Amino acid sequence: MLRVTPDVLHYIVEAVPAGALLVDANGLIQSSNRELQKTLKYNASELLNQNLEMLLPERFRRGHSTLTAAFFKTPLKRSMGNGRSLYARCKDGSEIPIEIGLNPLVCDQGPLVLATLIDITSRLQAEQMFRQIVVSAPYGLMLINPQGMIELANPLICSIFGYCEQDLLSVPMEKLLPERYRKEHGNLRAKYAQQPVMRVMGPGRDLTGLHKDGTEFPVEIGLSPFIWNGQNMVLVALSEITARKKMELDLRQINSDLEEFTYVASHDLRSPLRGISDLLEWVREDLGEDPAPSLLNNIERMTVRVHRMEKLIDNLLKYARAGRSQNEISQVELDEVLDNIEELQPLPEGFTLERQLDLTSIHTAKVPLETALRNLIANAVQHHDQSSGHIVIRSCSENSLCHISVTDDGPGIAEQAHERIFKLFQTLSRTDKRGSGIGLAVTRRLVETHGGKITVTTNQEQRGSTFHLWWPRFIRRDINGSIPP
Repeated sequence: MLRVTPDVLHYIVEAVPAGALLVDANGLIQSSNRELQKTLKYNASELLNQNLEMLLPERFRRGHSTLTAAFFKTPLKRSMGNGRSLYARCKDGSEIPIEIGLNPLVCDQGPLVLATLIDITSRLQAEQMFRQIVVSAPYGLMLINPQGMIELANPLICSIFGYCEQDLLSVPMEKLLPERYRKEHGNLRAKYAQQPVMRVMGPGRDLTGLHKDGTEFPVEIGLSPFIWNGQNMVLVALSEITARKKMELDLRQINSDLEEFTYVASHDLRSPLRGISDLLEWVREDLGEDPAPSLLNNIERMTVRVHRMEKLIDNLLKYARAGRSQNEISQVELDEVLDNIEELQPLPEGFTLERQLDLTSIHTAKVPLETALRNLIANAVQHHDQSSGHIVIRSCSENSLCHISVTDDGPGIAEQAHERIFKLFQTLSRTDKRGSGIGLAVTRRLVETHGGKITVTTNQEQRGSTFHLWWPRFIRRDINGSIPP
């Protein structure tokens, strides 16, 4: 126990950074500092030699003298009222929530206690606001303390795992894991505590939760370090993804069936086409050196139709594959993408390409973006109604998206056709022989598969159309490594 002389008591009390007062064994206030006087709205003379109970709400005064006597009988430094809500009564009768620390002292006039008092109104308001946010969150939230115990669980967590809140509080979070994962999880939790950062839990692995009834289900979890009541906690955001996993499985099966059907159909269709093509060649040879012109013309027309059918089959395969392949995510320079397009697919003589790039770099998959832009540039050239033309590529940032526009000075596209041109095998007119009706459909499929959007507008006052492509500036991957839909 610390022994002090009377002349330093005043300095000790005043130096405390929180509210502080000295109380003797009879419960009388011997001194108080300015911070306490400000907090409780008293002046020093109003507190001096008054019973400490004047600062307590009426409901707490009964029995307080007994607690004071017990403390002085065994004076130990400690916080007061662990696990209980403590309040102080101000001069105007209002009450404030407080934390109290008790420090025994000895001086010439006998034993004293230095009581430090902290107004925790703001902290409790912040905690209450946080609780309200947690309770109303549209996903499961838990607060885990350094010992791995659940300090807080919102209603959605309780619903997901089948427990009531009281069943989860102050129990190890491993209770919510299948038995086979619990030992390993303790090690992972300790490792995370050494470097607590906001991140997804278990990237690349399937995570599993355990329901109260013993059933297991897939979950997705995010971890965030969080300070709560002065302790380093972990805020766990959890989503139950059974329905999504089933949808992903169904989608994979559908895509697999589609791919299998496409290849089978392609093979079955190509075989008779090859046979027809061979027959036409044999007929041409059997006609001799001087066949009738009308007969040769009919054979040529049939040959053209066979080649067109082969191209149609190729386009079907191209459409089925669009957006299916996994692509490396990297920092992509738009100038480099356009350089590649112009090198591999040079513009016809008389056509020019202008670049106005405000946003020059995005983090994405390069191949699908380059394919989409190549298709749009080729479309502008292919459907131009003149021997020369000018194409302008613009880019800018719009929140999390990169807006790329491709503007031409061609004949334009009627407004009623703006949606139809993106559908499979749709061209501007039945007599349009320049396109297959597949390019823009493939482009839209590529763009939407990677989380983007594509539209077209037509300049009503001048010639030309503009294709607007919104592409994510940052392509993320799911925890299994795939690009999410």
